[in-house]
Amino acid sequence: MSSKEEDTMQFKSVLTVAASLLLSHSTLAVAESDALQAIRASAATIATNHPGIHTYAEAPAGFDPMKASELQLAFYGFPPRPDPEADAHRYTSWARAMRAAKIRWNGELKPLPGGRPMTMPAASSPEAETAKAGSSGPQKISTINASGVILNNKEKSYNKKNSFVYAYAEFIVPNALLPFNTTSCAASDYTEVTYVGIDGSVSNTGNGNQFDPMLEGGVYASAPCGGTPFYYAELAWQDDLQGVFPVTPGDVMNVGVVALPGQSYVYLGDLTTQTYKSYTVSSPGIVGNSAAWIVETLCCTGNQPFPLANTLSIAFGDAAVQTGSQFDTKNGSNPGSQASSTKILTMTNYAGDQDIETVDQGSAGTEGLQGLWFQTLRCALINGC
Repeated sequence: MSSKEEDTMQFKSVLTVAASLLLSHSTLAVAESDALQAIRASAATIATNHPGIHTYAEAPAGFDPMKASELQLAFYGFPPRPDPEADAHRYTSWARAMRAAKIRWNGELKPLPGGRPMTMPAASSPEAETAKAGSSGPQKISTINASGVILNNKEKSYNKKNSFVYAYAEFIVPNALLPFNTTSCAASDYTEVTYVGIDGSVSNTGNGNQFDPMLEGGVYASAPCGGTPFYYAELAWQDDLQGVFPVTPGDVMNVGVVALPGQSYVYLGDLTTQTYKSYTVSSPGIVGNSAAWIVETLCCTGNQPFPLANTLSIAFGDAAVQTGSQFDTKNGSNPGSQASSTKILTMTNYAGDQDIETVDQGSAGTEGLQGLWFQTLRCALINGC
């Protein structure tokens, strides 16, 4: 049997599953969402060189995501289409990304240097450093490894209505530099990871707060001491970072992650080179109780994080997250949220006495709600300046 015949049989099988799901629910909107999510999770049947990560059948020649049905988009691993009328701004961003999705990456995944966690969490609660109950506005927290914004909900287990399901953003691949005033390298590698994530959280460790990511998709940047910087589109579940395709500073990235029970989804698109790829990632225990837009440094030099690469500034745009009940509508939440459950992270040096990466968060208008501005401060060395 040819690969084309196999794809046709698989597509018919998926249609049967979708029809069953549609008939098993009373409301069309919920049924469509459930069916498409089931397809997105099950259609990625092609194994990669990494256990637990699968990819999708390649779309046939001439396939146009702009004209494809919702079922075809899910089956071939393309991001869900926003409603062009109810969510015109997001639709414009999605359409730009889909028109640029011309070159499907078919290389192997590449394990990336560095890892997590940095320290073993102490017995204290992950909530120990957050603002007191009843306070207004976002909570401001310093961590030793991350800067960014986290939105939270109250879910304790995956809930198809209220869990955060789909988080996304666009950003420009940063230029990874050594600190400007470096006379000798503090470590062999200066790293930085820029990403969109679901289910990350802040834990209070024996050496201060740290951000612990779960599902993510973004870009890895490294500035080796005495070497040539390198950059990859990346995905990860917990501490297992995998490089996908090489990217270049200045490239525009479109990234989306979809939390699905046990088998989540990551889309990585480089609009500048028109390269894209999507995967499912084994994600046991995913809840969808937080969404994050993060700049992070990795681990470790001894028991300390790698020095942060000096990226000067990184801009996020078109950033939002949608719950199951809001899926593919204009009602998603944005990193500009001013809710008291929102966390704004500032990265400090390991001693905790100097800020080395900050994020500016807006609160109104499309750019204010959907945009974030990260800045590298001071010298970004392990122990500050």
